[in-house]
Amino acid sequence: MSEIKENPARPEGEGGEKMLKRMNKSHEPLRNFGFSKLPWRPDMRILDAGCGGGAAIKEMLKRSPDSVIDGIDYTEVSVRQSEALNKEYLGTRCHICQADVIRLPFSENTFDLATAIETVYFWPDIKAGFREILRVLKPAGIFAVLNEGSDPDLCDWPSVDGFMQIYRPEELEACMREAGFREIQIYHGQGQMICVTGKK
Repeated sequence: MSEIKENPARPEGEGGEKMLKRMNKSHEPLRNFGFSKLPWRPDMRILDAGCGGGAAIKEMLKRSPDSVIDGIDYTEVSVRQSEALNKEYLGTRCHICQADVIRLPFSENTFDLATAIETVYFWPDIKAGFREILRVLKPAGIFAVLNEGSDPDLCDWPSVDGFMQIYRPEELEACMREAGFREIQIYHGQGQMICVTGKK
């Protein structure tokens, strides 16, 4: 009998599907906190980098009427699950594809808002990812990183196969600044929750 593998860095198979469904629910408090800090308006073009199980996209579709949201994730199981959860708007207001954040399949100056929710921990080259996000944002576009863990000394999370790094908010700020973002803001929520935003 094969082991059902659950790896948040790279969800795969049945174990990955179950984990993504749990994360859709367990990340709701983080989304509620972080989304309350963002400048929602109608008719935006939004990118969710590392869209996971698709719950963030579903909420964005409600928060930003008539917006169009692109979700990317580098695992096939995440793309399938995001598509299933958002099938009502798939192909119209919602587009999801398999891609890597360091090689985004979008033109420069495309998005008004980009989010990275519980995902930058697993980016082997966070600086390259942030530069790509900056490239595809429109002038004055906003990038928001939402994390539940922000103090590596106090996080007792289990290790994962592959890369994982927990960033302090000032480290994320420094990476954003180096990539070219400005007007960086750090918001603290319950426990170690953080929302770090930067403007192009």
